[in-house]
Amino acid sequence: MHARFHILIFVLCSLLLWSCRGDEVIYPTIGTHVTDDVREGGLYVLCEGNMGSNKARMDYINLEKGDYYSNWYGAMNPKQLKELGDVGNDIQQYGGRLYAVINCSHKVEVMDLQARHIGKIDLPNCRYVAFKGDKLYVSAYVGSAADPELLGAVYEVDTASLMVTREVKVGHQPDELCVVGNKLYVVNSGGYLTNQYDSTVSVIDLSSFTEIEKINVGLNPTRIRVDEQKRLWVCCQGNYKDIQPQVVIIGGPRIETPCANISIQGATAYVMDNKNKQLRAFSTIDFTEQTLPIDISAYENPYGLLATNEALYVTDAKNYVSSGVLHCYSYDGKEHWNAKTGDIPGHLCRVTGAYDIHGDTTHQDTTRSAYISRVYEYLPAMGQFVNVLPKYEEGDDAETMCRKCEQALVNNAGGTVTLGGWGGYITFGFDHAIENKEGRDIQILGNAFLMSENEAYGSSEPGIVLVSRDENQNGLPDDTWYELKGSLYSEQQYISRTYTREGDTLQNPFHQQPYYPQWITSDQYTLYGAKLPPQTEIINGQYVQRILEYGYVDNKPNKDIEGTSFDISWAVDTNGQPVSLPSIDFIRVYTAADEILPTTGELSTEITGAIDLHINI
Repeated sequence: MHARFHILIFVLCSLLLWSCRGDEVIYPTIGTHVTDDVREGGLYVLCEGNMGSNKARMDYINLEKGDYYSNWYGAMNPKQLKELGDVGNDIQQYGGRLYAVINCSHKVEVMDLQARHIGKIDLPNCRYVAFKGDKLYVSAYVGSAADPELLGAVYEVDTASLMVTREVKVGHQPDELCVVGNKLYVVNSGGYLTNQYDSTVSVIDLSSFTEIEKINVGLNPTRIRVDEQKRLWVCCQGNYKDIQPQVVIIGGPRIETPCANISIQGATAYVMDNKNKQLRAFSTIDFTEQTLPIDISAYENPYGLLATNEALYVTDAKNYVSSGVLHCYSYDGKEHWNAKTGDIPGHLCRVTGAYDIHGDTTHQDTTRSAYISRVYEYLPAMGQFVNVLPKYEEGDDAETMCRKCEQALVNNAGGTVTLGGWGGYITFGFDHAIENKEGRDIQILGNAFLMSENEAYGSSEPGIVLVSRDENQNGLPDDTWYELKGSLYSEQQYISRTYTREGDTLQNPFHQQPYYPQWITSDQYTLYGAKLPPQTEIINGQYVQRILEYGYVDNKPNKDIEGTSFDISWAVDTNGQPVSLPSIDFIRVYTAADEILPTTGELSTEITGAIDLHINI
């Protein structure tokens, strides 16, 4: 450990006193400086804690400052009763969120990248997670040791709603899982069947979400990783008696070695041999063993393992009932630092955000995108570009169309989404809450332009902006909406309108596809909101619109940053009274113009993107 070892004073409560949530003891969060050999980003350590002790814990090291924080989750979530829960089993980052599996609390804890609670997914005896697209996949034993014959399951969860969408039965006591292409592979350990462990990997087709194959591997498989050649490395533990552990490579050989953990980085698979207290390295190209000069022979119980580009992180669980240790090595065998952890440090998650105890970043957090990351709802009114921007294809449903909107908008992709005529809307969000700071907070892009000879007019198809906070913390835009007050707020008229499939008679010679959204199964739907007074005039024989002063989407050209930007402080409630919002999670834009022009058809707000103005790009 570096000589400059000192205790920082990032403490949430006095070290001399216990702070309590109900009857639960809360351990103080302390920052300890462990190294001056700094790197980018940070690392979360999920400590399992002993079963029944409710001591699962998340620690965090800010690698840019060299500061290690114990019980980071507790500091970030002072209102969470019982803190993280009982037995931490897996932790992974996906997009702008962290997902921690808390096995004996039967939940997946969902957090932002600073480990602040967003929501949870209640699942019985859950074990590990994997991801693809907008779905989270969770393995679960389901059965108990008292009833081990029950098959395990894999649950599919929507990452927006945090609701289970599908379930498939697999083998006995499934553990780790991974996605390759359109298939999900899950190892079936049979962990409760101590005299007849399972020995299979279930293959799940993600389209049908059915088990299509079982691959026989070794006895008691518990871990699975995929290498750059898309081969699967499976750690099989044997029966802890006469059948020895081995690594089985699906599409490759079997390697006889104890394998408590495995991590693959580049063309090398790092295997933890906890029996002989060794770290072994194997080429993922020709499977030959390579020299790895890292000595862990002095460990009591080697446990967690993570290989990254710059370092190898290894944990020692010590005696499994008290604090463990996290070690950081370079691949030449040098130990750079070590830090005391919570009980049984088993699972490591590298993140690019470097935070201090106050939640501030110490550098620009590249894990937070400045652009739209998710489209939650898309319901345009009838219009000449509906079913075209984005393109509807037979069989598409509302969810598919949201994903197509994302393809056009996410990460500033450069596409265009039409909202159709009056009332049509889209609801979207970022991978983080947008803070209400001084000045404008968000820019929303459209395709408006100005007349060259008179910039008071142009092509303006204004949309109104609504914002919302995720007050119930379920990840869905189902809370109170507030309008961002624009320059014509006092002249708006609030109405509702029903669109019918039968009334789809607005086709013009240029756009002759159906204007009624074809993915809507009902023959009518009703929209609500405000409409603006007409702004169209004829100038030099052209139909043009008066450019509004501020507060509307698709009203001014995108190069006019101030003219296309919005301040969260403009928010008002349904009575027009100002509201104070420290941040927002969801944004809705709807077409507020209600005009149909004889030459160009209806005015319809178009969206081409959005930018969090507080993130440098």
